Amino acid sequence: MAQTAARRYIDLGGQAVHIFQFAAPVDLAYEYFCDVPAVFELLPDALSCYPYGPDRYRLTVGATDGHGHNMAAVFDLYAHHEPGKAIRIHPAKDGPPLSADEGLFHGSLSADAFFRPGRDCTLIEYAVEIDMSIPVPNVLRMMPTTLLQSIGERTMSFKMTQMLNGFTRGITNDFHLWANGVA
Repeated sequence: MAQTAARRYIDLGGQAVHIFQFAAPVDLAYEYFCDVPAVFELLPDALSCYPYGPDRYRLTVGATDGHGHNMAAVFDLYAHHEPGKAIRIHPAKDGPPLSADEGLFHGSLSADAFFRPGRDCTLIEYAVEIDMSIPVPNVLRMMPTTLLQSIGERTMSFKMTQMLNGFTRGITNDFHLWANGVA
C-alpha cells in the first residue's frame, strides 16, 4: 500500500509601513476607508473581499508559484473603527470554512490606518503585517525546503513593496473618483 508524503510548507511573512496623503479633510478620508471591502479590493492581486458578519471580512489574494499553478491566501479579518482617527484590522478566527481546493490556504493579516490632519490634506499612516504558511506545490516537492524558503522570502519582500506601491496608486485614484461621485 503506497504512503502519501507529508505535506510541506514554507513560512513567510512581511511587514511594511507607508505614509501617504489625500487632498481632503480627515473626516472625508476616514469615511472613504470605512468601506473595507472596496479598499482591500484595490490591493494588487486581490481576488475578492466580502463581508461575512458585522465588521468581519474575508480577503482572498491570488498568486502563482512560478510554474503556472494558481494559489490563493485567504485572510479572515475583523475591523475595529476609531471614528476619525484609526481603522485597525486584525485576524479573525470565525471565518467560513475554506473549500477543499488545494490551492487555497489561510494567512494572517493585520493592518492599521491612522488619520491625522496635514497642511491642506490628510496624512494616512498605513502599516500592514502578513504571515502565512504556504503549501509547497507537488511540482516543487523535489526541491530542498531551504531553497524554497529562500526564494519565498525574496518573493515576499518584493510582493510587499509591490503591494504597497500599487495600493497607494490605486487608492489615491479611486478616492478622487469616489469623492467626486464617480465611483
